[in-house]
Amino acid sequence: MFGYIKPFKPELKIKEFDTYQAVYCGLCHQLGKAFGPFAKMTLSYDFTFVAVLSMALRKNFCGFQKTRCMANPLKKKTCAVPGEDMEFVSSCAMVMLYYKVKDNIHDSGLVKKLGCYILLPFASSARKKAVRLYPELDQIFAEMMKDQFQLEKDKTVSVDAAAEPTAKALQAVFSMLGDGETEKRVLSRFGYLLGRWVYLLDALDDLEDDLKAGSYNPFLLKFSVDNLSEEEIKEILDYGKGTLNITVAEMGTTYELLELYRYKTILDNIIYLGLKASADSVLSGEKDKKHKGEF
Repeated sequence: MFGYIKPFKPELKIKEFDTYQAVYCGLCHQLGKAFGPFAKMTLSYDFTFVAVLSMALRKNFCGFQKTRCMANPLKKKTCAVPGEDMEFVSSCAMVMLYYKVKDNIHDSGLVKKLGCYILLPFASSARKKAVRLYPELDQIFAEMMKDQFQLEKDKTVSVDAAAEPTAKALQAVFSMLGDGETEKRVLSRFGYLLGRWVYLLDALDDLEDDLKAGSYNPFLLKFSVDNLSEEEIKEILDYGKGTLNITVAEMGTTYELLELYRYKTILDNIIYLGLKASADSVLSGEKDKKHKGEF
C-alpha cells in the first residue's frame, strides 16, 4: 500500500515495539515462505497494521517463535508464528502488487514500464497462488483499479468520488477479517474510512509530483491549480487537513466498537497517534513519504 499506517514510535513501550516488530518480521517471513524471497519487497507498515488488527480480533493466538532472517542469518529473530492471519495479509499484498504493476504498465513512462514488464511474470504467478486461497481478493482489487482508471480518465473533480475506489476496496478487505454480521459491519465501515484517509493523504503527498508530471490529482482539479504558489498550497492543505480530520475522527469512533483480545495499546497508538503523525508530516512538508523499510 502506501506506508502511512504506522505506529508513533516515541510513544510505544519497549514491549509494544518488540511485539510490533515481531509481527512485522513474521509477515516478512510469511511473504518469503509463501511467494518467494522477492515478495518480501512488498512488505509495508500498512499490511503489518492489517496483520496486527486481524490477530487482535482472534480468540486463538498462535504465539511467537525464533527464526533466522535473510538480512542477518547469524542471529535468530522473534517472529509471529505464521497462521491464517499472515496468510490472508500476504495474499492481499500479492494481489494488490499484480494490479499495481498492470496499472504502472498502462500509465508509466518507458523506463518504468520496462521494469514493470520484467516484474509482471513474478507478480502474475504470486497473484495466482494468492487467488487460489482467497478468490474474493481478485475481484476486490480488479474493481478498484478499473474504477480508479475510469475516474482518472474522466478527470473527476470530486475529491470524495476519487477516494471511493480505494475506500471500497479496503471496506471489502477489512470485512473479510470479521466473524459474525456485527463485527463484519463494523470492520467494513472502519476499512472504508481508512481507505478514504489513505487515498486523500497520498493525493496531498503527491501534489507537486503530480503537477510536474501532469498526472491526475483531484485536489489540483478541484482548486484549478496550474502552478503551486505558497497560497495555493496552503489553501489545498487546509482543505485536505479538514477532510482528513473528519475522516479519522469517525474512524476512531468505529474502531472503539471492535472487541479486541490483544494488542489494543499498539492499535491505539497507530490510530490515535501514528495516523496523525503521518498526516502532520505530509501537511507540514516533512516528507518521510511511503517509507517501507524496517521500523
